[in-house]
Amino acid sequence: MVGDSYTTTSFNDTLAQPDAANPLGNPAYPGYTATNGPNWVDFLTTTYNKTFLETVNLAYGGATVDSALVAPYLPTVLSVKQQVQDEYLPVYADHPSFFDWSANDTLFATFIGINDVGNAYSEANSSTIFNLVFEEYASLMDQLYQSGARNFLFLYVPPVNRSPLTVAAGAAAQATEATAIAAWNANVTHLAANLSSTYSDAKTFVFDTNAAFTQVLDDPCSHPETCPYKNTTDYCVAYENGTPSWYTFYQNCSLPVDEYFWLNVLHPTFRMMNVTAQEIAAQLS
Repeated sequence: MVGDSYTTTSFNDTLAQPDAANPLGNPAYPGYTATNGPNWVDFLTTTYNKTFLETVNLAYGGATVDSALVAPYLPTVLSVKQQVQDEYLPVYADHPSFFDWSANDTLFATFIGINDVGNAYSEANSSTIFNLVFEEYASLMDQLYQSGARNFLFLYVPPVNRSPLTVAAGAAAQATEATAIAAWNANVTHLAANLSSTYSDAKTFVFDTNAAFTQVLDDPCSHPETCPYKNTTDYCVAYENGTPSWYTFYQNCSLPVDEYFWLNVLHPTFRMMNVTAQEIAAQLS
């Protein structure tokens, strides 16, 4: 797995590797996520798996595809380029004994673009920037293929134009970001199609995260797992950095934390992650 805060569990590739006791390696389940509970990687690994799965999750909060093209919020953030070239290739590509993966039953998943879009959509030359970003994105996927990867999952950027962060910026910003998200997701589709046409033994899956999020934002009870959501537009500041439990209730917040779709200005709470994993599993199967 590579990606950003929607995916990270704060895995450290120098510490405990995935095993039967903890299929995500480190830290202890569900890890340090941005969703105040398990994220889609957690759920996919432990809840919606038909067999035992081990997951190496190299995602890093705040990541963009390439920091040199779209800067993250801090220079210390590891881009997808760094996740692939500095962590995956030197540590895992050669099938080490502590994670001896095989091509036929290993899935390489990439969920990236939220920060690329969010940090660049308002720029006049955003389309030019995204063209360069996708050249690098495609190159990184090619490097994964050359290392032996054969099964690829790509996730669309969700409708973060509906997040409190963009809503606060006004209707014009929402519309501009929505257009940029649509363009990004179209590029993801093209990237996946090009990968599988270039390499006949490469199998690609594209998951429409945007549609999944939109469905729940419009109708929380479209899924029983998200039906407890009572507020899909705002968040409570007291919850924004996480809470002692997945279901914490502070009186000044009106609702328990798990009844808000948004944990903070940009990240959903774990219920949306549950549905995301459930639908990915259905698509993969």
